Amino acid sequence: MAMKKFTTALALLLVSSSIQAQVSFERDTAAPGNLRFTWIHGSISAKANTDVRIQVHRYNEHTYILRQNPAIHWEAPFMYLLMGSERAVLLDAGATEEAEYFPLREVVDGVLMRWAQAQDMEMPELIVLPLGSDQSQTAAIGQFSDRPNTVVVPPTEEARSELLGAEWLQGSELDLGGRVLTALPTPGLDAKAMSLYDPWAQLLFTGNAFYPGRLVIRDFPAYQQSLSDLVALVDEHPVNMIFGGRIEMTRQPGLDYRLRANYRPNERALEMGPRHLDLALQAVNLINGSTDIRILNDFILMHGVGRGARDYGFPAYTPERFLAPNTR
Repeated sequence: MAMKKFTTALALLLVSSSIQAQVSFERDTAAPGNLRFTWIHGSISAKANTDVRIQVHRYNEHTYILRQNPAIHWEAPFMYLLMGSERAVLLDAGATEEAEYFPLREVVDGVLMRWAQAQDMEMPELIVLPLGSDQSQTAAIGQFSDRPNTVVVPPTEEARSELLGAEWLQGSELDLGGRVLTALPTPGLDAKAMSLYDPWAQLLFTGNAFYPGRLVIRDFPAYQQSLSDLVALVDEHPVNMIFGGRIEMTRQPGLDYRLRANYRPNERALEMGPRHLDLALQAVNLINGSTDIRILNDFILMHGVGRGARDYGFPAYTPERFLAPNTR
């Protein structure tokens, strides 16, 4: 009789453990997150920098933000690791190829291992998905080429169609296991750019298609359409924050860092909101395909010029705050 009770209790414990291992992504409101911290900001002497190569921030239980140390690469890109019940996805793969200087796979493995242990689950399958073809998004993708239980999706139509379906250019979904992301193409700055919307956390990940920095438009009609599509998305779905691929603006409105700056104290915050998309679309409509630079508080739109260009002469008026010496 005692053995029977023990067996029954053990069975109930196993069932209970199995139930606890299931992660639920059903919510009526956005999953909350934490951004109360400061990003590492590089150093004047990259050689003397002692910060971690990759800063990891736990936004919430199933969402992690990674940032490459600016002292390792001046673009200091952001990467995002999202977990579902069955799969995890790494959005973007950093700007440095060598694991010796940029141990992205090691860091991602460590985060996933701790997460799986906390959830009492096995390590999930990992999808490595760059949101564009820029070097700052794809450099370390090779670190995952021989990783078990991993799907590497280079920024090609063939690879993306295999993951998201042949009609993904008209919009598609990526199911991580209860956590379903919406994917849409957002070219214009980069022909291969795409964005992902996460309704569980109400976050929009735009990679290098939209971020607080210098937005150099290479295909004007495509970018105008991409911004229109993003504005339509946030009009139809709740979006708490927009997370881009990097930061190039200071906290001083309208002022960016010098190109290739490894030291960037006083950075603007990473996150943007739906109103920033509205402003960007309005400014792009005003540019109307002409050669122009439009300086807004949180980003700079540039068409017909390179990333190193400045506002002098485009347009003729230069805001007084940029005339001070050594601001750029």
